[in-house]
Amino acid sequence: MLPAFYQNCFQNILTPTQYKMLQILVMLLQFHKTVTLEKLGTLFPQPIRFESRCRSIQRFLSSPQLSVKLLWFPLLKRWVKISQLKKEKRLIFAIDRTQWREQNFFIISLIEDRRAIPIYWISLPLTRL
Repeated sequence: MLPAFYQNCFQNILTPTQYKMLQILVMLLQFHKTVTLEKLGTLFPQPIRFESRCRSIQRFLSSPQLSVKLLWFPLLKRWVKISQLKKEKRLIFAIDRTQWREQNFFIISLIEDRRAIPIYWISLPLTRL
């Protein structure tokens, strides 16, 4: 489900309960390939009411332990170290600004095997002309 390094990183940051919840959510996303809160709330195997499951998932996803700095940067640091060990491989970064609905985003991505992996993003104020 998750590579060993990811598991170690997550276990160091999350509580055992949070880690188990993350495992279940990743499993559900991999199997059902859906990201709606209502669908996850329906599928989540917790013996409580649907509304309570949805609130529980929302609280988990907004917890400070799931911040970019705590979870994403250690994984990115590992990728960069692995790339540096392969001397023939260069790191390629892309900088992009995109609009999604009514929101502007500034995104920096690492290009790996023709795929862009977002490594940092920030929401920009929408300017009207």
